[in-house]
Amino acid sequence: MAARTGWRDLAKRWSSAPDGLPRPDAPLCRGPIAARILGRVIDTAAAVGGRIPAGAAHRLAVIGGNLEWLARPGKRRRLAVNIAHAVDLPRGAPGVRALVRREIDNEARRSADVLWAIHRPDEFLATAVIEGGEHAAAAAGRGRGLVLIGIHVGGWEVATAVPAAVVPVPTTAVAADDWLAWAIQHVRATAGLRIVYATDRMLEPARLLARGEALLVLGDDATRAASRSYPVRFCNATARLPGGAVALARLAGAPIVTFTVLPLGPRRWRITIDPALEPPGRDTGRAGERATLQLLADRWSDVVRRHPEHWSASFAIDWSGP
Repeated sequence: MAARTGWRDLAKRWSSAPDGLPRPDAPLCRGPIAARILGRVIDTAAAVGGRIPAGAAHRLAVIGGNLEWLARPGKRRRLAVNIAHAVDLPRGAPGVRALVRREIDNEARRSADVLWAIHRPDEFLATAVIEGGEHAAAAAGRGRGLVLIGIHVGGWEVATAVPAAVVPVPTTAVAADDWLAWAIQHVRATAGLRIVYATDRMLEPARLLARGEALLVLGDDATRAASRSYPVRFCNATARLPGGAVALARLAGAPIVTFTVLPLGPRRWRITIDPALEPPGRDTGRAGERATLQLLADRWSDVVRRHPEHWSASFAIDWSGP
């Protein structure tokens, strides 16, 4: 009887997401069981990839990037649409096609470095250049919580270990509620990151800000946003970007700290943390949120214009204008 109960408990665990709840609506072969298997694959790949010399790891990764270039025309099209806005060129321009190809190669190199950083987090922190850590510390010192917000530029996944090293309060990341996020959640937890899902209600993020903790989000993908969004000027057009993090900052009075993570070379990364933006005034409502989101979009426009080959925007953005 005990053995039967043990098997049932094991089956229940494997069929549940990391929060202990089942996901019956997950796509076929992309549910909690598949995520657990993928997690084991990631651990094995990290153990192997972390031991391969950096140059060899990147050469192998670029081969994989070339295969992805051939196999995923939809991803190429979405990247081309978004990168074209970053460089103010037509989507079919040769310069845009070249940047899309470079981004896919850079994504492959980034993935190789993620495996290395998972296997050797101390080595990653020892070699990373971290600039502006005092801005995060000062924002956290106000005691109102802080919102750490970036976009899909460079190696946000490589830098999983950074918040615990530079932010003096617990940090919770907003993650997609899908099998890829479930598969890598144990890596984030080991690095000291807590997780809340983008599909959850915003009550828990509001609570953690009220406790003076940090919320980590990426702000350029509105396709999974469970809350409000606003049209703002972004790059050369108007784009509808998610405003939920700004709304939380307004309600909590939490400062907003932007960051970027960009490569300096194989297994060499620079993390730049910017001076904090003040949250919208609590009584400014949606107008205040939109104005602050515009300030963020201005910062992000500058980043993607300078580094379009590192903007992994393979998701649809609701653009209007040129």
